[in-house]
Amino acid sequence: MWPPSNRVVVGLTAVGGLCTVVATVPTRWLGPRPTDSYVFDPPRFSALWVERAVVPAVAVAAALLILTGLLALFRRDRERMARWQRWFAVVAVVGVAVGTLATMLVVSAGSGGTADPTAALNVLAGVGLGLLGLLLALPGLVAWGAGYLRSGRRRLGAALAGGPVVTLAVLVANVAGVSFDGVGGLPIALPVALAVGVVGYDLWERAGTA
Repeated sequence: MWPPSNRVVVGLTAVGGLCTVVATVPTRWLGPRPTDSYVFDPPRFSALWVERAVVPAVAVAAALLILTGLLALFRRDRERMARWQRWFAVVAVVGVAVGTLATMLVVSAGSGGTADPTAALNVLAGVGLGLLGLLLALPGLVAWGAGYLRSGRRRLGAALAGGPVVTLAVLVANVAGVSFDGVGGLPIALPVALAVGVVGYDLWERAGTA
C-alpha cells in the first residue's frame, strides 16, 4: 500500500499535467474579451480576468507540480539507475527547476504592472533562465528516458524522451510558420501533459519499486 504522502505526490503530479493544459487553453474560448474601460477592470470570471488572474497562477502551479513529480521519480529510481542515467536525470531535474523559477519571474513581472521598475528585469531574467532551463532539461529528459527504454520500461522511457522531443518539434514548426492561432498553446502543452500523466501513472503502478 502507498503511504498517504506518496498518494498525494501521485495526485499532485497528475494535477500538474492538467494545469499545463488549462494554462494554455485560449481564453477566447471562455467568451468575448471586454473592451473600453473594462480592459483595466475586467468583470470577474470574464475571459480577460481569467487570463490575468487565473492563467498565471495555474502556469506556476503546473511548473511546480511537474517538478514535484520528477523529483519523486528520481528519488524512487536513483539507486537502480546506471551512473550516466542518474547524472542526466539530475541535469533534467535542475533544468526543470530553472524553468520553474523562470516561470515565477515572468508571472511576477506581469503582476507588478507597467509601473514596476523591476518588471522588465524580471522578464529578461525569466527569458534567460527559461532558455537555460530548456538547454538543460531537453537533453537530460531524453537521456533519462533512453535509460528507461534500455531497461525495458518502454512506456515511461517514451514519455520522458518523447514528450520533450514532440514539444520541441511543435515549437520549431510554429517558428517555421505553422500557425496555431485557433488552439493557442495546446499543441505544445498536450505532449507535456501526456508525459506527466505517464510519470504519475508509473509512480502509482510501481509503488516504491524501480
